Amino acid sequence: MPYKTWATNDPVSAADLNAMTADASQADVATSEATASTSYTDLATVGPAVTVTLVAGQGCLVAVSCRHANSVGGSGNAGFMSFAVSGAETDAAVDADAIVSLATTSTEQTTTRMAWYVAGTTGSHTFTAKYKASNNTSTFRERRIVVKKF
Repeated sequence: MPYKTWATNDPVSAADLNAMTADASQADVATSEATASTSYTDLATVGPAVTVTLVAGQGCLVAVSCRHANSVGGSGNAGFMSFAVSGAETDAAVDADAIVSLATTSTEQTTTRMAWYVAGTTGSHTFTAKYKASNNTSTFRERRIVVKKF
């Protein structure tokens, strides 16, 4: 059972409790791949991606994580990992939800970013990691996306 609106004196079932305490959905891609694109794009191995069913108004926590390095370090040379949503509704990847890393090839970083997402439409929502770079080539590996419904 996805999201439920409770009324006074509604009985709670085992199914309700299981839905409220369900584990987060997670996907991983270990492959090391790079992009020089300055707009959000897929890497050669798309994703990772997770699909969950949400109802309009239901929120979920989305976390993206990766090990990251840039071909050139310093100000203005960043790598970004965000997520896009497809399915019941479509939302493009945005910087506000992104990991932003200034790591160089000699100082690889592991970084995680969490964002709150609220469904505008009931149905199946696929959260897919997207990547971009600014003024350099960015390499991403050990990529992960986690979605926890509330």
